[in-house]
Amino acid sequence: MATNLLKYSLVVIFLCLMALSLDAFAHGVDDSTRAFLERNTGVQIVPFLYIGAKHMITGYDHLLFLVGVIFFLYKSRDVLLYVSMFTL
Repeated sequence: MATNLLKYSLVVIFLCLMALSLDAFAHGVDDSTRAFLERNTGVQIVPFLYIGAKHMITGYDHLLFLVGVIFFLYKSRDVLLYVSMFTL
């Protein structure tokens, strides 16, 4: 019980620190992708899947998130909580 409380406390502290420094963890898209997104009209599934995958692979914040999920969380409930808190 105490280890779960410690784990959740660390997650909350980490999320609070992230909220305080959102600009430090943010990364954008390159100029050609930005131009595509600005002039896009309609539904284009494949280009958006590619842009999303490229955004996740090139963003160290996403890679650190995946490392946290893969190596530190073992229970489905913990993964769901971690992903939900990251999303918020």
